[in-house]
Amino acid sequence: MGFLSFGSKKDRMKKLIEEERFDEAMRLGLKDRKALDGLFELLDDPNPGIVGDALLLITNILREKPSVLKGQMNPETFRRLVSLMESRNPYVRENAMLLAYEAVKRFPELVSQNRKWIIDVISRGLREGSKDQKGFLLIVAGELGLSELRPLIEELVNVEDKVVLPFEGKKWVKLGDIAKETLERLA
Repeated sequence: MGFLSFGSKKDRMKKLIEEERFDEAMRLGLKDRKALDGLFELLDDPNPGIVGDALLLITNILREKPSVLKGQMNPETFRRLVSLMESRNPYVRENAMLLAYEAVKRFPELVSQNRKWIIDVISRGLREGSKDQKGFLLIVAGELGLSELRPLIEELVNVEDKVVLPFEGKKWVKLGDIAKETLERLA
């Protein structure tokens, strides 16, 4: 890398992803702000595989060193992640869920700045979303302590449909069981 770095590193990061050099992309994202910005730019790529991989890399960076993403995790970025959770592509959708979940856990100020909007989005999702989206939103509601959503959560307690979520122990779990766990967290 040259002494002065100008412009976006989106193309560089995309090439690393395409070549499956994820460790190198991660190292670069952790130390170079423009490379990290490039990963976020890739969230608009037309190739869902690139978008899903970029989401996964950002999640891993967040887990390893949350402070690197402090400036990136703002209301606009969070809203973008929520919109990616509605993707038709399951790889994009699951990785957007993972990143959004990690973001709400690590940046409580992001939640407090967007609480009303988050409640609106989650309540709409609990009414209209797919069963997998509902399962994810139940977990987030519990994590955030959104007791305002209790009536909607209670409606899902008896749902027998099984969901597949990108979390350990949340594969093929009844939606009603997740709703019950969420209500316990809100008690």
